[in-house]
Amino acid sequence: MNPSLVAGLSFTALLWLYGSAYAGYEEGLRAYAAKDFKSAAEEWSTPELEENSAAMFALGVMYMRGQGVGKDQKKGAEYYLKSASMGFSSAQYNLGLAYFAGKGVPQDIEKSRYWWRQAAEQNHPAAQYNLGAILWSGNGTVQDQAGAMHWFRKAKVNGNKDASTFLLTLFAPMYKELNAENLKLANDASEHNIPLIDQFGMYKLGLQATEKQQYEQAFAYWEPLARDGHLDSQYQIGRLYERGEGVGEDFNMALEWYQRAAQKGQGDAQFRIGLYHMNENPDKNEALGFYWIQSAADNGSDQAKSYIDNM
Repeated sequence: MNPSLVAGLSFTALLWLYGSAYAGYEEGLRAYAAKDFKSAAEEWSTPELEENSAAMFALGVMYMRGQGVGKDQKKGAEYYLKSASMGFSSAQYNLGLAYFAGKGVPQDIEKSRYWWRQAAEQNHPAAQYNLGAILWSGNGTVQDQAGAMHWFRKAKVNGNKDASTFLLTLFAPMYKELNAENLKLANDASEHNIPLIDQFGMYKLGLQATEKQQYEQAFAYWEPLARDGHLDSQYQIGRLYERGEGVGEDFNMALEWYQRAAQKGQGDAQFRIGLYHMNENPDKNEALGFYWIQSAADNGSDQAKSYIDNM
């Protein structure tokens, strides 16, 4: 399942939103709203507005559409570039569209991705969604589905309906599994930034990545979950650090994540902490180790139960 790119634009409202103190800019707005496109183009083409990012963006749209000026997509892209280089997020987004479709510029997916990222980092919802879409599919760039998930989630939070629909479709088969028995966080009363269904879906996508030995992708799925308090992800992050899979091997970091999960009752993390205190800690403490192993067994760790049975 691959998401489709979007190219929506509410142009007139956008221009009013990014208004300017320059009288010429405001005159152009009034002319554009009255559909007097020629007068709008003339107002925005004055030397006084050459450093006005909103005016440069507006001219780019008008040349792309042929409104009040002769249609000239190359010139439209040049105006987009002027505005985008000044940090105007909608120009960055539209320039990304131009590079993706080869309108006014040679088709270049990598440049498209670059400009969408610039806009996405300024919280442009459609750019966030489109950036996610090409990262998810690997269209013209290195496939990074965990990175795509980051942008889909941001786009969803910022009200992008395409991102919401994609994530709903992606996670729909998982809803029946979302209950207190197989998602420990369902009983956690603390607040979390990532909704439960997103947590559950991203965690499972991380498991799928490890099955394919795509450990960097697994880490990228689990790391935001772990920081948000998802216990199973904290345990999995610990395993990756311990094994040096997808990240540099770092046993101290692994212990830190194991301990965070263990203290909240994650059984597998408790078992690993128990083994550490019984066998690996320079200050060996079998009593403390057994406490953690027994706690793990009480919290459903099959490894811990088997260990106790064989003692």
